[in-house]
Amino acid sequence: MRIAVIGGGPVGLEAATEAIARGHEAIVYEAERIAAHVRRWGHVTLFTPWSMAVTERGLARIGASLPDPEGYPTGAQLVASYLEPLAATLVVREHTRVLQIGRTRVLKGQALGSSSRAKEPFRLIVETPDGTDVEHADAVFDCTGVFGDPAPAGTGGLAAPGEEAAMRAGRLRLGLARVDDLAGARVMLVGAGASAVTLLSDLLGLEPPPEITWVTLQDEVPSFVSPEDDVLPARRALYELGRSAPDHPCVTHHPNAGIDRMFTSPTGTRVTLTDQSSIEVDQVIAATGFRPDHRLSRELQFHVCWGSEGPMRLAAALLASSGDGGDCLDQPTQGAETLLSPEPRFFVLGNKSYGRRSDFLLKIGHAQVRDALDLLGDP
Repeated sequence: MRIAVIGGGPVGLEAATEAIARGHEAIVYEAERIAAHVRRWGHVTLFTPWSMAVTERGLARIGASLPDPEGYPTGAQLVASYLEPLAATLVVREHTRVLQIGRTRVLKGQALGSSSRAKEPFRLIVETPDGTDVEHADAVFDCTGVFGDPAPAGTGGLAAPGEEAAMRAGRLRLGLARVDDLAGARVMLVGAGASAVTLLSDLLGLEPPPEITWVTLQDEVPSFVSPEDDVLPARRALYELGRSAPDHPCVTHHPNAGIDRMFTSPTGTRVTLTDQSSIEVDQVIAATGFRPDHRLSRELQFHVCWGSEGPMRLAAALLASSGDGGDCLDQPTQGAETLLSPEPRFFVLGNKSYGRRSDFLLKIGHAQVRDALDLLGDP
Protein backbone atom coordinates (compact mmCIF):
# COMPACT_ATOMS: atom_id res chain seq x y z
CA MET A 1 0.00 0.00 0.00
CA ARG A 2 1.32 3.48 -0.86
CA ILE A 3 1.21 5.68 2.24
CA ALA A 4 1.68 9.43 2.13
CA VAL A 5 3.12 10.66 5.41
CA ILE A 6 2.71 14.41 5.79
CA GLY A 7 5.23 15.94 8.16
CA GLY A 8 8.87 14.97 8.69
CA GLY A 9 8.91 15.29 12.47
CA PRO A 10 9.33 12.60 15.13
CA VAL A 11 5.98 10.88 14.54
CA GLY A 12 6.03 11.21 10.75
CA LEU A 13 9.46 9.57 10.51
CA GLU A 14 8.38 6.77 12.86
CA ALA A 15 5.26 6.24 10.76
CA ALA A 16 7.32 5.79 7.60
CA THR A 17 9.79 3.53 9.40
CA GLU A 18 7.07 1.25 10.77
CA ALA A 19 5.16 1.23 7.46
CA ILE A 20 8.21 0.11 5.50
CA ALA A 21 8.96 -2.61 8.07
CA ARG A 22 5.46 -3.97 7.45
CA GLY A 23 5.88 -4.07 3.68
CA HIS A 24 4.22 -0.80 2.68
CA GLU A 25 5.64 1.97 0.51
CA ALA A 26 5.93 5.24 2.41
CA ILE A 27 6.84 8.72 1.23
CA VAL A 28 7.36 11.55 3.71
CA TYR A 29 6.39 15.05 2.58
CA GLU A 30 8.08 17.80 4.61
CA ALA A 31 7.31 21.46 3.92
CA GLU A 32 10.65 22.67 5.29
CA ARG A 33 13.64 20.73 6.63
CA ILE A 34 13.38 17.48 8.53
CA ALA A 35 12.10 18.13 12.07
CA ALA A 36 11.67 21.84 11.35
CA HIS A 37 9.47 22.39 14.39
CA VAL A 38 11.83 20.55 16.74
CA ARG A 39 14.71 22.66 15.48
CA ARG A 40 12.84 25.79 16.56
CA TRP A 41 12.95 24.68 20.16
CA GLY A 42 16.24 22.82 19.81
CA HIS A 43 17.78 24.69 22.74
CA VAL A 44 15.16 23.24 25.12
CA THR A 45 15.81 20.07 27.14
CA LEU A 46 12.97 17.54 27.14
CA PHE A 47 11.61 16.53 30.52
CA THR A 48 11.15 12.99 29.20
CA PRO A 49 14.24 10.79 28.70
CA TRP A 50 15.70 9.31 25.53
CA SER A 51 13.89 6.03 26.19
CA MET A 52 10.53 7.79 25.74
CA ALA A 53 11.59 9.75 22.64
CA VAL A 54 12.79 6.96 20.35
CA THR A 55 11.71 3.45 19.35
CA GLU A 56 13.53 0.14 19.05
CA ARG A 57 12.43 -0.03 15.41
CA GLY A 58 13.98 3.36 14.68
CA LEU A 59 17.21 2.58 16.53
CA ALA A 60 17.56 -0.70 14.66
CA ARG A 61 17.05 1.04 11.33
CA ILE A 62 19.88 3.52 11.95
CA GLY A 63 22.04 0.90 13.68
CA ALA A 64 22.38 2.85 16.89
CA SER A 65 21.92 2.33 20.61
CA LEU A 66 21.35 4.77 23.43
CA PRO A 67 24.41 5.36 25.62
CA ASP A 68 22.19 6.78 28.37
CA PRO A 69 18.52 5.76 27.90
CA GLU A 70 17.48 7.74 30.96
CA GLY A 71 19.38 10.88 29.97
CA TYR A 72 17.47 13.92 28.78
CA PRO A 73 18.16 15.18 25.25
CA THR A 74 17.68 18.68 23.95
CA GLY A 75 15.61 19.13 20.84
CA ALA A 76 18.82 19.68 18.86
CA GLN A 77 20.30 16.43 20.17
CA LEU A 78 17.15 14.52 19.26
CA VAL A 79 17.43 15.86 15.71
CA ALA A 80 21.15 15.27 15.26
CA SER A 81 21.40 11.85 16.93
CA TYR A 82 18.13 10.26 15.88
CA LEU A 83 15.79 12.10 13.53
CA GLU A 84 18.31 13.10 10.85
CA PRO A 85 19.92 9.62 10.66
CA LEU A 86 16.46 8.05 10.52
CA ALA A 87 15.32 10.37 7.75
CA ALA A 88 18.42 9.48 5.74
CA THR A 89 17.15 5.88 5.49
CA LEU A 90 13.69 6.89 4.21
CA VAL A 91 12.15 8.48 1.13
CA VAL A 92 11.73 12.06 2.32
CA ARG A 93 10.83 15.00 0.12
CA GLU A 94 11.96 18.11 1.93
CA HIS A 95 10.68 21.53 0.90
CA THR A 96 7.56 19.86 -0.47
CA ARG A 97 4.38 21.26 1.04
CA VAL A 98 1.09 19.39 0.75
CA LEU A 99 -1.51 22.04 -0.06
CA GLN A 100 -4.70 20.00 -0.44
CA ILE A 101 -5.97 16.44 -0.05
CA GLY A 102 -9.03 14.94 -1.71
CA ARG A 103 -10.21 11.81 -3.51
CA THR A 104 -9.72 11.37 -7.24
CA ARG A 105 -13.36 10.94 -8.31
CA VAL A 106 -15.51 11.51 -5.26
CA LEU A 107 -16.36 14.75 -3.48
CA LYS A 108 -16.54 15.45 0.25
CA GLY A 109 -20.33 15.31 0.26
CA GLN A 110 -20.61 12.03 -1.65
CA ALA A 111 -20.72 8.46 -0.27
CA LEU A 112 -21.17 9.84 3.23
CA GLY A 113 -19.51 7.63 5.81
CA SER A 114 -19.13 4.84 3.27
CA SER A 115 -16.14 2.52 3.00
CA SER A 116 -16.60 2.73 -0.78
CA ARG A 117 -14.65 5.99 -0.68
CA ALA A 118 -11.49 3.90 -0.19
CA LYS A 119 -11.83 2.66 -3.79
CA GLU A 120 -10.73 6.09 -4.96
CA PRO A 121 -7.07 6.98 -4.27
CA PHE A 122 -6.20 10.11 -2.38
CA ARG A 123 -5.19 13.02 -4.57
CA LEU A 124 -2.55 15.32 -3.09
CA ILE A 125 -1.67 18.73 -4.48
CA VAL A 126 1.94 19.43 -3.53
CA GLU A 127 4.10 22.50 -3.89
CA THR A 128 7.75 21.80 -4.68
CA PRO A 129 10.71 24.06 -5.48
CA ASP A 130 9.97 23.30 -9.16
CA GLY A 131 6.26 24.16 -9.00
CA THR A 132 2.94 22.54 -8.14
CA ASP A 133 2.33 18.85 -8.83
CA VAL A 134 -0.12 16.00 -8.13
CA GLU A 135 0.61 12.86 -6.10
CA HIS A 136 -1.59 9.87 -5.27
CA ALA A 137 -1.74 7.56 -2.25
CA ASP A 138 -3.81 4.69 -0.87
CA ALA A 139 -3.58 6.01 2.69
CA VAL A 140 -2.62 9.31 4.29
CA PHE A 141 -1.06 9.90 7.70
CA ASP A 142 -1.29 13.55 8.75
CA CYS A 143 1.63 14.05 11.16
CA THR A 144 2.01 17.80 10.68
CA GLY A 145 1.82 18.62 14.40
CA VAL A 146 0.68 21.91 15.90
CA PHE A 147 3.82 24.00 16.39
CA GLY A 148 3.23 25.83 13.13
CA ASP A 149 0.17 27.55 14.60
CA PRO A 150 0.90 29.04 18.04
CA ALA A 151 -2.02 30.59 19.88
CA PRO A 152 -2.06 34.40 20.05
CA ALA A 153 -1.12 36.38 23.13
CA GLY A 154 -4.49 38.03 23.75
CA THR A 155 -7.04 36.83 26.25
CA GLY A 156 -9.83 34.50 25.17
CA GLY A 157 -7.61 32.90 22.54
CA LEU A 158 -7.85 36.02 20.37
CA ALA A 159 -5.13 38.28 19.07
CA ALA A 160 -5.21 41.44 21.17
CA PRO A 161 -5.54 44.83 19.49
CA GLY A 162 -1.99 45.90 18.70
CA GLU A 163 -0.62 42.36 18.71
CA GLU A 164 0.18 42.32 15.00
CA ALA A 165 2.03 45.63 15.26
CA ALA A 166 4.05 44.31 18.20
CA MET A 167 4.96 41.24 16.17
CA ARG A 168 6.10 43.35 13.20
CA ALA A 169 8.22 45.50 15.51
CA GLY A 170 9.92 42.43 16.98
CA ARG A 171 8.36 43.06 20.40
CA LEU A 172 6.32 39.84 20.54
CA ARG A 173 7.50 36.22 20.46
CA LEU A 174 5.21 33.20 20.43
CA GLY A 175 5.98 29.74 21.79
CA LEU A 176 9.32 28.36 22.96
CA ALA A 177 11.44 31.27 21.77
CA ARG A 178 15.11 31.87 22.48
CA VAL A 179 15.68 34.51 25.18
CA ASP A 180 19.49 34.85 25.21
CA ASP A 181 19.27 38.50 24.16
CA LEU A 182 16.94 39.58 26.99
CA ALA A 183 19.37 39.91 29.92
CA GLY A 184 18.34 42.91 32.00
CA ALA A 185 15.32 43.65 29.79
CA ARG A 186 11.71 44.26 30.80
CA VAL A 187 9.88 41.07 29.79
CA MET A 188 6.23 40.05 29.98
CA LEU A 189 5.67 36.29 29.97
CA VAL A 190 2.17 34.98 29.30
CA GLY A 191 1.14 31.40 30.13
CA ALA A 192 1.40 28.90 32.98
CA GLY A 193 2.16 25.58 31.28
CA ALA A 194 5.40 23.67 30.90
CA SER A 195 6.53 25.82 27.98
CA ALA A 196 5.96 29.03 29.96
CA VAL A 197 7.86 27.75 33.00
CA THR A 198 10.68 26.54 30.74
CA LEU A 199 10.93 30.09 29.37
CA LEU A 200 10.80 31.44 32.92
CA SER A 201 13.73 29.21 33.85
CA ASP A 202 15.70 30.40 30.82
CA LEU A 203 14.99 34.05 31.67
CA LEU A 204 16.00 33.69 35.32
CA GLY A 205 19.22 32.06 34.21
CA LEU A 206 20.35 35.19 32.37
CA GLU A 207 22.84 37.61 33.90
CA PRO A 208 21.57 40.06 34.85
CA PRO A 209 18.09 38.51 34.98
CA PRO A 210 15.28 40.43 33.31
CA GLU A 211 12.52 42.26 35.11
CA ILE A 212 9.74 39.71 34.52
CA THR A 213 6.00 40.34 34.56
CA TRP A 214 4.34 36.91 34.62
CA VAL A 215 0.72 36.92 33.44
CA THR A 216 -1.42 33.81 34.01
CA LEU A 217 -5.10 33.03 33.67
CA GLN A 218 -4.77 30.79 36.73
CA ASP A 219 -4.37 31.78 40.35
CA GLU A 220 -2.18 28.80 41.23
CA VAL A 221 0.82 28.10 39.04
CA PRO A 222 2.01 26.14 37.19
CA SER A 223 -0.94 24.64 35.34
CA PHE A 224 0.63 21.22 34.69
CA VAL A 225 0.74 18.27 37.10
CA SER A 226 3.79 16.78 38.81
CA PRO A 227 3.39 14.45 41.82
CA GLU A 228 5.89 14.67 44.66
CA ASP A 229 7.31 11.27 43.71
CA ASP A 230 7.43 12.19 40.01
CA VAL A 231 9.33 9.58 37.97
CA LEU A 232 10.45 12.45 35.74
CA PRO A 233 12.82 14.53 37.93
CA ALA A 234 13.21 17.20 35.25
CA ARG A 235 9.46 17.79 35.21
CA ARG A 236 9.37 17.96 39.01
CA ALA A 237 12.15 20.57 39.01
CA LEU A 238 10.22 22.62 36.45
CA TYR A 239 7.06 22.33 38.54
CA GLU A 240 8.82 23.48 41.72
CA LEU A 241 10.29 26.45 39.88
CA GLY A 242 6.80 27.43 38.72
CA ARG A 243 5.44 27.17 42.25
CA SER A 244 8.15 29.37 43.75
CA ALA A 245 8.54 31.88 40.89
CA PRO A 246 5.84 34.35 42.09
CA ASP A 247 8.03 34.99 45.16
CA HIS A 248 11.21 35.56 43.15
CA PRO A 249 12.52 39.15 43.45
CA CYS A 250 12.73 39.49 39.65
CA VAL A 251 9.17 38.28 39.05
CA THR A 252 5.89 40.17 39.43
CA HIS A 253 2.98 37.77 39.11
CA HIS A 254 -0.39 38.88 37.73
CA PRO A 255 -2.77 35.94 38.34
CA ASN A 256 -6.26 35.69 36.88
CA ALA A 257 -5.27 38.08 34.11
CA GLY A 258 -4.66 38.22 30.38
CA ILE A 259 -3.58 40.69 27.72
CA ASP A 260 -6.34 43.08 26.70
CA ARG A 261 -4.41 45.28 24.23
CA MET A 262 -0.93 46.43 23.23
CA PHE A 263 0.53 49.67 21.99
CA THR A 264 4.04 49.60 20.51
CA SER A 265 6.27 52.66 20.33
CA PRO A 266 9.98 53.16 19.62
CA THR A 267 10.74 52.82 23.33
CA GLY A 268 8.79 49.63 24.03
CA THR A 269 5.33 48.09 24.17
CA ARG A 270 2.69 49.20 26.64
CA VAL A 271 0.44 46.31 27.58
CA THR A 272 -2.95 46.69 29.22
CA LEU A 273 -4.09 43.63 31.17
CA THR A 274 -7.61 42.52 31.96
CA ASP A 275 -6.92 43.36 35.64
CA GLN A 276 -6.57 47.00 34.49
CA SER A 277 -2.78 47.05 34.94
CA SER A 278 -0.80 48.99 32.36
CA ILE A 279 2.82 47.93 31.99
CA GLU A 280 5.57 48.97 29.57
CA VAL A 281 7.95 46.21 28.52
CA ASP A 282 10.71 45.61 26.00
CA GLN A 283 9.47 42.17 24.99
CA VAL A 284 6.31 40.08 25.29
CA ILE A 285 6.64 36.28 25.13
CA ALA A 286 3.39 34.34 24.86
CA ALA A 287 3.50 30.63 25.66
CA THR A 288 -0.24 30.25 25.31
CA GLY A 289 -0.41 26.92 23.52
CA PHE A 290 -0.81 25.72 19.95
CA ARG A 291 -3.68 24.92 17.62
CA PRO A 292 -4.11 22.29 14.89
CA ASP A 293 -4.54 23.48 11.31
CA HIS A 294 -7.14 21.27 9.62
CA ARG A 295 -7.21 22.99 6.23
CA LEU A 296 -5.56 19.94 4.69
CA SER A 297 -8.59 17.77 5.45
CA ARG A 298 -11.23 20.29 4.37
CA GLU A 299 -12.29 18.16 1.38
CA LEU A 300 -12.31 14.93 3.39
CA GLN A 301 -14.98 13.49 5.67
CA PHE A 302 -13.09 14.27 8.85
CA HIS A 303 -14.92 14.80 12.15
CA VAL A 304 -13.32 17.33 14.54
CA CYS A 305 -14.13 17.88 18.22
CA TRP A 306 -15.60 21.35 18.79
CA GLY A 307 -13.61 21.75 22.01
CA SER A 308 -10.10 20.41 21.47
CA GLU A 309 -10.17 20.36 17.66
CA GLY A 310 -8.75 16.86 17.76
CA PRO A 311 -10.30 13.94 15.83
CA MET A 312 -13.71 13.36 17.38
CA ARG A 313 -13.39 9.72 18.46
CA LEU A 314 -10.01 10.24 20.08
CA ALA A 315 -11.07 13.52 21.68
CA ALA A 316 -14.09 11.83 23.26
CA ALA A 317 -11.97 8.96 24.57
CA LEU A 318 -9.41 11.34 26.06
CA LEU A 319 -12.10 13.39 27.72
CA ALA A 320 -13.69 10.27 29.21
CA SER A 321 -10.39 8.89 30.52
CA SER A 322 -8.62 11.98 31.81
CA GLY A 323 -10.91 15.00 31.45
CA ASP A 324 -9.01 18.12 30.47
CA GLY A 325 -6.05 17.55 32.78
CA GLY A 326 -4.16 15.07 34.93
CA ASP A 327 -0.72 13.51 34.70
CA CYS A 328 0.16 12.88 31.08
CA LEU A 329 2.17 9.81 32.12
CA ASP A 330 -0.96 8.14 33.49
CA GLN A 331 -2.90 8.24 30.24
CA PRO A 332 -3.31 4.93 28.43
CA THR A 333 -3.25 4.61 24.68
CA GLN A 334 -6.86 4.95 23.62
CA GLY A 335 -7.00 2.06 21.15
CA ALA A 336 -6.85 1.81 17.39
CA GLU A 337 -10.59 2.42 16.89
CA THR A 338 -10.29 5.95 18.28
CA LEU A 339 -8.05 6.86 15.34
CA LEU A 340 -10.77 6.09 12.81
CA SER A 341 -12.70 8.87 11.09
CA PRO A 342 -15.48 8.79 8.48
CA GLU A 343 -12.75 9.09 5.81
CA PRO A 344 -11.29 5.60 5.19
CA ARG A 345 -7.51 5.29 5.47
CA PHE A 346 -7.00 8.88 6.61
CA PHE A 347 -5.36 9.21 10.01
CA VAL A 348 -4.26 12.20 12.07
CA LEU A 349 -1.39 11.04 14.27
CA GLY A 350 0.96 12.61 16.76
CA ASN A 351 0.61 15.95 18.51
CA LYS A 352 -2.04 17.12 16.06
CA SER A 353 -4.29 14.24 17.11
CA TYR A 354 -4.53 15.83 20.57
CA GLY A 355 -5.66 19.13 19.10
CA ARG A 356 -5.28 21.92 21.64
CA ARG A 357 -4.53 19.56 24.51
CA SER A 358 -1.06 19.87 26.02
CA ASP A 359 -0.65 16.34 27.43
CA PHE A 360 0.65 14.57 24.32
CA LEU A 361 3.79 12.43 24.64
CA LEU A 362 5.95 11.01 21.86
CA LYS A 363 5.40 7.48 23.15
CA ILE A 364 1.67 7.98 22.48
CA GLY A 365 2.45 8.98 18.91
CA HIS A 366 4.59 5.88 18.45
CA ALA A 367 1.72 3.70 19.68
CA GLN A 368 -0.69 5.49 17.34
CA VAL A 369 1.54 4.65 14.39
CA ARG A 370 1.38 0.96 15.21
CA ASP A 371 -2.38 1.11 15.76
CA ALA A 372 -3.02 2.87 12.45
CA LEU A 373 -0.96 0.33 10.55
CA ASP A 374 -2.79 -2.50 12.31
CA LEU A 375 -6.03 -0.98 11.00
CA LEU A 376 -4.67 -0.83 7.46
CA GLY A 377 -3.79 -4.50 7.64
CA ASP A 378 -1.61 -6.49 5.31
CA PRO A 379 -0.22 -4.53 2.36
